[in-house]
Amino acid sequence: MNALVRAIFIALLVLPAGLAHAIEAISVQPEQEKVDITAKGELYEGRGDKLQIETAPGPDGYIGRMAVQASTPGTNPGWLVFALSNPTSERIVRWLVAPRYTLADSRVFWPELDAGRVSAVTPSLGFRPEPLKSDRADMFRLNLEPGQTITFAAEMSSAQVPRLTLWDPNAYQSKQQDRMLFNGVLLGITGLLAIFLTAIFAANHRAIFPATALVAWAALAYFCVDFGFWNKLFPVGPDRTALYRAAAEAGLAASLVLFLYAFLRIGLWHVWIRTLFWCWIAAQFGLIFVAIVDPAFASGLARASTLAIAGVGTGLIAYLALRGQDRALALIPSWMLLVVWLFGAAMVVLGKLSGDVVISGLVAGLVLILVLLGFTVTQFAFRSTAGALNLGPPSLVQVKSLAVDGSGAYIFQWHAGKHLITVASEVEKELGLDPGSLTLPVEEFLQHMHNSDRERFRLMLWSLQEKQGGDLQIDFRLRRHDGTYLWYDLRGHATPSDNARLLRFVGLMRDVTSLKRSHERLMHDAVHDSLTGLPNRELFMDRLSGAITRSREGQANRPTVIFIDIDRFKNINDTLGHGMGDTLLKLAGARLKTCIRDCDTLARWGGDEFVLLLPGVQDGGSAVTVAERCLTALKEPFAVDGRDLHITASIGISISLDSSTASETLLQNADVAMYRAKARGGDCLMMYNSDMSAGAHSRLSMENALFNAIEKNELLLHYQPLISAKTGRLAGVEALLRWNHPEYGMVTPAQFIPIAEETGLIGAIGEWVLRTACTQMNEWYGRGLARIPLSVNLSSRQFRQENVAGTISKVLDDTGFDAKNLELELTESLLMDDLVSSKATLAELKALGVSIALDDFGTGYSSLS
Repeated sequence: MNALVRAIFIALLVLPAGLAHAIEAISVQPEQEKVDITAKGELYEGRGDKLQIETAPGPDGYIGRMAVQASTPGTNPGWLVFALSNPTSERIVRWLVAPRYTLADSRVFWPELDAGRVSAVTPSLGFRPEPLKSDRADMFRLNLEPGQTITFAAEMSSAQVPRLTLWDPNAYQSKQQDRMLFNGVLLGITGLLAIFLTAIFAANHRAIFPATALVAWAALAYFCVDFGFWNKLFPVGPDRTALYRAAAEAGLAASLVLFLYAFLRIGLWHVWIRTLFWCWIAAQFGLIFVAIVDPAFASGLARASTLAIAGVGTGLIAYLALRGQDRALALIPSWMLLVVWLFGAAMVVLGKLSGDVVISGLVAGLVLILVLLGFTVTQFAFRSTAGALNLGPPSLVQVKSLAVDGSGAYIFQWHAGKHLITVASEVEKELGLDPGSLTLPVEEFLQHMHNSDRERFRLMLWSLQEKQGGDLQIDFRLRRHDGTYLWYDLRGHATPSDNARLLRFVGLMRDVTSLKRSHERLMHDAVHDSLTGLPNRELFMDRLSGAITRSREGQANRPTVIFIDIDRFKNINDTLGHGMGDTLLKLAGARLKTCIRDCDTLARWGGDEFVLLLPGVQDGGSAVTVAERCLTALKEPFAVDGRDLHITASIGISISLDSSTASETLLQNADVAMYRAKARGGDCLMMYNSDMSAGAHSRLSMENALFNAIEKNELLLHYQPLISAKTGRLAGVEALLRWNHPEYGMVTPAQFIPIAEETGLIGAIGEWVLRTACTQMNEWYGRGLARIPLSVNLSSRQFRQENVAGTISKVLDDTGFDAKNLELELTESLLMDDLVSSKATLAELKALGVSIALDDFGTGYSSLS
């Protein structure tokens, strides 16, 4: 038969293995509502599929024996044995209840979820207890006849010891009704909150509403499972209920993470933080699908993840709250209550707390947290400065008001009939004035305005009255309490009116002081040198053009231009650094300003050049006097970083000969004169004359012709034989460069080599010389000339080129000339100019195998004179 009861032994027999001793019977009184059987029964585990026990002694003290066998062979179940006695004269009916799930002591990892707890109950007397239908517990109907003592063996169907309670049927049903009412209230509150948060998202499209609604929906799903409503809607077994419970727990944990992401606006943080959060959210939601495969594993991970959620959430909220983020501050009460709730839940799950009151309080606490979260989110999302909850779109007036408040503009009003001006209190606060100080008649208001702006402002108001309305835009300055001024931009409109006394102007005024100052700085920087603060080229040319124009109109004397160039300034930059050079230029500019009049203009032309404009001088002598004063001033030592620096200058003077002289001509002439002064060794001044231009034009023409000299085959080499003083024989050949110009004739290197060095052509010319000479020598060697060495001069600019050794090596490779037969001539002063660089270059040249010779030895550093 189903219970597989094999025998009930009444007679005393020899006890075989697996026999359990008799237990004490529990006296059942009619007034008792419930009895905890788990605490008073005896547990037997690991006894195999069969168990033999002694029955509890009856009223006569007689002890019997009974044997029970597992419902399913090979399961080795646990057994909970208990005995009940009815000391009354009436029949007692009780329900044995074993809940399929209880939160208390269900553990964190691999928790005990919904499962059957008791598969069968075997009595020692009478019929097997009748199973009662229930979707939340294993229940059996027990009948105790008057004076009867019965021993029961409950076969457990799970590893966890079930919580067995003997209930009075009426008390159990009453308690269940009370619980259903309580659960229904909580379920209704949660459902309404979830629907409200979802529906309100349609009116306010903020992500915090669906995120919070998801938390409420997840809690609602969990309550449906825990309260048994899910089983009423969809009748399922305990195993499916365990799956739903695990999925609901995973969904609730995942929704909390998503809520944190949306409410704290983690999406605005760094990309790696966003990515990390989304991976976390995906993992949490992934546990819902894991629950399908292994509900206990998924539930355990979901429960453990709440610790991480609480820790991370608390850390983020604390961090943002300390930084003043209003969202974090608003969430603190709700989140702290959630942390306390999680701590209580952990105590229950770990078995530290238990009882129906604790479980009910925990469920009610979760609903309270949901309500508080909904209130926080709603209050935060719909708060406004007016304090009203307005779900509709703002009106046009509200939009304009918000725009004015956000723009930093202030209201300005003028009532023409009262001649009264009213200004917003924010302006008075900016100016450091008492409230109401600027609510004044027009004339009194003008006293707070800058003198230069009063008449213009008065005229603008008068114009509005004359036109009987219209628009007004004006900038003006108002005086602060400390005497300084702030710039304001006023823009507004006066509605047209036939009656001027009814005219009313309303406008907005903004503080534009920073904008004005920025504009002034930009205007100044556009026409002034950033280093010295002196006028730059643009401003100088503008003033020079103005001076020439006034001279043509007979309003002033002819202007004079003085060009000033600091001698050997490059040496200061190279030896002391550009920072000290810049300081020297600023000091030089300041000193030159002391040498001129207020009507004169001193500008920095560029680099180490300054230019002076004397708009009206009587004669050349006055200009020379100013130039000499500048020369003398610059000769005085400059104290820079604790050292005295001495400089000189070369000055060129150009005076406008007549009113037709162009500004560019004046500048060019002064520049030519300055170069003449520099050619004389510097520290002097030169007055321009027409002969200087002829020489300058000749040099310019020669410079232009030199660019095409190689292509036109105008360069040629003369080979000077070198005779040995000892033998009198030919000891070598020196290549000498000449330029056969079609107009100037044969030009010597002394004339065009400096030009080549200044223009940068010396590199190309030097390579041409070396290549041509090597080719020519190879040709002569082929005709029988002894392999005598070839000498070629290297200029200082060639020697200082970065890849001079590479250029020479390439020429030797291309021509096939033997490096042993090449001798390079260098001047002594060139080598001593920069010893470190010279040594490195000489080493590279020696590595090629060429010879090095000193030219003009004894005239420089080694001179004995």
